[in-house]
Amino acid sequence: MSLIHAKLRYSTVAGIAAVLTTHLTAFSQALPPVPIAPGGPLHAPGEVLVQFRNTVTQAEANEVFRRGGLGLLKHIRTPAMADRGHIGVVRALTALPVPVAVQLLNQLPGVEFAEPNWVATRQAESNDPFYADPLSPGPLWGMFGDDLSSPIGPAGSTTIYGTQAEKAWAAGFTGSSEVLVGIVDGGLQLDHPDLAANIWTNPDEIPGNGIDDDGNGYVDDVHGWNAYDNNGDVRHVDDVTDTHGTHVAGTIGAVGGNGLGVAGVNWNVKLVAGKMFGAGYYSDAIEAIDYLTSLKTRKGLDVVVVNHSWGGSSFSQALLDAFNRAAQAGILSVASAGNEAADTDASPRYPTGFDTTPVAGYDAIVSVAAISRQGGKSSFSNYGRHSVDLGAPGGERVNVNDPSLRDPDYEIVSTVPPSSYGYKRGTSMAAPHVTGAIALYAAAYPQASAEQIRYDLLVTGVRPLAGLQGVTVTGGTLDIWTMVDPNYAPPSLPTKPTAPSNLTATALSIGKGASLSWLDRSANESGFTIERRTTSTSPWLIVATVNPNTTKYTDATAARRTSYTYRVRAINVAGSSTYSNAVTVKTK
Repeated sequence: MSLIHAKLRYSTVAGIAAVLTTHLTAFSQALPPVPIAPGGPLHAPGEVLVQFRNTVTQAEANEVFRRGGLGLLKHIRTPAMADRGHIGVVRALTALPVPVAVQLLNQLPGVEFAEPNWVATRQAESNDPFYADPLSPGPLWGMFGDDLSSPIGPAGSTTIYGTQAEKAWAAGFTGSSEVLVGIVDGGLQLDHPDLAANIWTNPDEIPGNGIDDDGNGYVDDVHGWNAYDNNGDVRHVDDVTDTHGTHVAGTIGAVGGNGLGVAGVNWNVKLVAGKMFGAGYYSDAIEAIDYLTSLKTRKGLDVVVVNHSWGGSSFSQALLDAFNRAAQAGILSVASAGNEAADTDASPRYPTGFDTTPVAGYDAIVSVAAISRQGGKSSFSNYGRHSVDLGAPGGERVNVNDPSLRDPDYEIVSTVPPSSYGYKRGTSMAAPHVTGAIALYAAAYPQASAEQIRYDLLVTGVRPLAGLQGVTVTGGTLDIWTMVDPNYAPPSLPTKPTAPSNLTATALSIGKGASLSWLDRSANESGFTIERRTTSTSPWLIVATVNPNTTKYTDATAARRTSYTYRVRAINVAGSSTYSNAVTVKTK
């Protein structure tokens, strides 16, 4: 396709949208989210995201806007999208009920997909003193070590359930200011005394002049990008409702050894804000992720990992596309598993339920459950034998039946505004321990690829934990010391298995489900995962994981007289293969 043709398409889509904007002038950013159905997941009121096909014509786009009753809010075409030849995503208001609009739009020529603008939520229930005095209320227990072989750290800073970060510090692993970590969250207190030295500053941008000085597509992005307000102001809004991002930042990278408050996993690191709260719209998450991706692809900065202490229950192809772009750039994404005490194999959450393998060639997403100071899976934490990778300190409720009771000794202490320290619990607090570990590893082994780092994390950076056996992929919790210890030679990255092929599905007799068979084309798989869904827009659910060398499976859980689409992939410790062909069958 010619560049001229491409430009014509972009201008055509944007132009039609601009004309139709006059039909709907209300802007929903300030309105509260609404459920898609009673008790269902939340979305931005009256909003849809539309991805046009590359081959869309002006007539088709015009018809989409007319029949969908659409008015343009924003044509999202980030630099990261442009670099991949992506025509962008249209964020629009619709005059129709959102479920009706989505169903209609997905049937129209020229549309790749349409979906609600879903809403995510944050995953917290809402000579550094907290480390040097481990007997104080609510110490920095998530950083403690087991003191095996020889005591390390202040007296009392001992637990086998900490991340063993203090062992890494004692050996000289404290991070690097060359490593950048993205935080997609709310605002940050940029001048917090325990964070300010580790906040990234764009050296090529002049603050407040209203000019994109470095030509990266973002005006005044001095410390990051605010996707919610579409500007470079990533400061926290207030000291009461916007503390979550600052707390996450402290666990990853509060300055260590400065005699103040807490120490992050990394004493030296650069933290970059990608602000999506506000409202937590998926559209804002997409722009925040793409901003961080473009820092690596356009400015050549070493963005190693992005922390996502948030999630939603609704699948979004547009959001997955953003994670795919980050993965293709060699950026890992660490995501909190969620706080519903749910099995996410059966009830997926996102982004933890995403897999970037089909596009990037490896899975760049790491999903994290929470553990308590006593070493159990936190009562609120989500879990999943196939969808949650490992655990990390996230705190616990004093009384599992009464979330209102709080005790600092049970929770995670970190930085909060205004220039203070506070306690939170949740998988939101577990994820940044893992994000910090990845950044610390990247500082120690700067030549390691994203794929190698993820593999080493899940193979050498985990210690077994009884409470996580059978409910996470690794069956263990984060061990930073074994991940970075040079005596634990990073294992060679094995070859991922080859995808199965020739998948077929046959309906069995009434009430017996469906029979699947496939060709095993791999010699090194540890098993196969079997997934299904009922519609082209519903999420894929893992039905089962079967042993290596298996080539048949009967899905006895399939409902009667229902059409299912199935796919299969091979897995091993290196990750997963691409998927087999997909097949559809209607049960009897």
